[in-house]
Amino acid sequence: MKKVWSMRGGLLASLTMWLALIVAPSAFADNAVKLRVLVLAIGDETQDLMLAYIKPVLDEMGVPYDVLNTETADLTAEMLAASNGVACSAQEAGCVGSYNGVILTDSDLVSNFTPSEWDILHNYQKDFHVREAVLSGWPGTYWDPNPPYGVYLDYGLAYTSSGTSYTGQWSVPAAYQKEVFEYVNQANPLPITDFAFAANPRNDTLGPRDGSLPNVVPLLKTQNGEALVSIVRYMMPSQTTPVRETIISTITNASFLVHSKVLAYEFINWATQGVFVGARYIHMATHLDDLFLDNSIWDPALKADNPDPSQNFRLTSNDISNAVSKQAAFRTAYATTAGAFKLDFAFNGSGAVVDPAATTLVANLTEDLVAAVIANKANFRFINHTFTHADMDKAPVPANAPCDYDTFTTVAAIQAEITKNRTVWGLLGLPEQSANNRVMVSGNHSGLKDRKCTDHPELHPEMANVQDDDVAFDQGGANPLFLEAAANAGVDFLASDSSQRAQNIEQYITQYNDGSSQNRLMLPRWPANVFYNVINPTQLVDEYNYIFHDRFVNAGQDPCSIPGAICETRDYAAILAAEADSALRHMLSFNKWPHFFHQSNLAKYDENGNTLQFDWLNAVFATYQQLFKLPVKNYPYYLIGDKTKERLTANTATTQAIWDRTTNKVTLSANKAVPNLAVTGVAGGDLYGGQLIREINVNATPKVFTVNRTLNQ
Repeated sequence: MKKVWSMRGGLLASLTMWLALIVAPSAFADNAVKLRVLVLAIGDETQDLMLAYIKPVLDEMGVPYDVLNTETADLTAEMLAASNGVACSAQEAGCVGSYNGVILTDSDLVSNFTPSEWDILHNYQKDFHVREAVLSGWPGTYWDPNPPYGVYLDYGLAYTSSGTSYTGQWSVPAAYQKEVFEYVNQANPLPITDFAFAANPRNDTLGPRDGSLPNVVPLLKTQNGEALVSIVRYMMPSQTTPVRETIISTITNASFLVHSKVLAYEFINWATQGVFVGARYIHMATHLDDLFLDNSIWDPALKADNPDPSQNFRLTSNDISNAVSKQAAFRTAYATTAGAFKLDFAFNGSGAVVDPAATTLVANLTEDLVAAVIANKANFRFINHTFTHADMDKAPVPANAPCDYDTFTTVAAIQAEITKNRTVWGLLGLPEQSANNRVMVSGNHSGLKDRKCTDHPELHPEMANVQDDDVAFDQGGANPLFLEAAANAGVDFLASDSSQRAQNIEQYITQYNDGSSQNRLMLPRWPANVFYNVINPTQLVDEYNYIFHDRFVNAGQDPCSIPGAICETRDYAAILAAEADSALRHMLSFNKWPHFFHQSNLAKYDENGNTLQFDWLNAVFATYQQLFKLPVKNYPYYLIGDKTKERLTANTATTQAIWDRTTNKVTLSANKAVPNLAVTGVAGGDLYGGQLIREINVNATPKVFTVNRTLNQ
């Protein structure tokens, strides 16, 4: 069992003793390292909150990494650099460092990371000029009670305060403006909403036993000027460049905290010196489902949808013209982050033809909404949402069993729903049909789970007697007929609802036989709490509060004790703020998933042309721009599919990437063809957030690229 050696606290020896025990520093070198990150954790993801925080970010960015659980395994020099199984140094010919960046989930890695392991780690960092990022922890100094004694770990900080809330103030010096947190809007404070230690830089003549002195450069301070995130440069008295560099956060971080989302990228970027396999982009796409159809509307008096079909809502030409204007205004308001943004309409062609039952379909070109969509088609993008929005779930067993919705019993009938909508696409002359034929959204994301012929209660009392007996996707609930029809129609990508079990992951659908040699790829979409059956703030506020608060109170329950409920009702502004916060967390995950809405949400609800959809978008981007400067990618759905496919291909490949610091070149190869592998920090890429990101077709033949960290741009 690993023995605990670390001790929190101050220096435990006099300066005289410390000077007598200085160990000669390793010779500085800057040779070859693999583009791979080592994460040193203090448990697995269920035990180490910081590992659970940073691992999904590395995964989404596509950064190769290894995790060493320091509670169960020892760090050895051979793990960091070895030749023929024997530890080697950067001065030896052919010795390549295993990692170009190190991430510590905890500042002192207690309880089982020993002083000798710290020495091994620090010697590697000095020898191969590898940086370190510390995600959280105590900013202390640590003394070795055994030979060679001395301080083996020192962050150069003196603890001053701690608390659960700070107003972080950015203080990035001019010398680092092109290297750290360039993507952040540093004009605005960063609220720290969980526990943090605050400290002051010591910048004194004390330091670790290797003779270096920690020089602290605060990057984020409390409102009182204390350091929360800092660069620590370990300097030798006789040298002008650091022998080791660390970025340390003394803030608690977690994947559900916004401040952690803001900081996450820089931990990876700093540790790798901005040169790594993988990349990060911020994404936002909004899908409006059910174009050309109508839908029922929430009735505040009934606390349910109005059952009168005459009260249903369908967009008009005025709504489309207004949407064009509101989209243009939105682009202007957020020109630097959303200057080319387009809404995506998932449409149902049965509402755009003269007779949906006709053998030969004829577009209803003079109808108000259809004509407006055609006239303004260049302003929007379109997605196949099937011809009639039909249910694709399994048919009942036995066939004559009662079912709340119509079902299909043949592949041909389901396939017709896909192909007939494509016919309407052509009749209306909507753009980019060929590319979009590869992606589809089924009605209600049906076909991916089995509702057992009963609609989900959807939290409405009139449906309370309906049994929630759904069979999830991973439990055999998907309809094989639907999947076969999609395969026959050449659909590559199927939309899923990320709020449903087993649909919240990008995955190839391999569990079901669709008769094709290639598998469909599931592309999740995020739902928003702007419901399908509301067209104005009054309806939204009423339904929102009923679902998340009032119905529990009406049942004699305390909503504060129920997960997902809210303790107090919210007005429209509070709902938008909550929605913006949720969407911001999604965006800062670097995930490409779209958010989906419905055609009713685009209704013009007042004389100023306001709509629920653009109220939501404006709230999201106002919140985003408070924190970030990065342009937001707004991909069409088929391109999201292509990019997801490329990332999944890269994840299954073994990629070899070596950065030769002497020549400043990166050599790339892989054990199989990897199209458009994203690499950050090499010349020839696109500039994003102050860094070059290049997509490279990689295969078994090594390719060489010049490193360009863009620090002078």
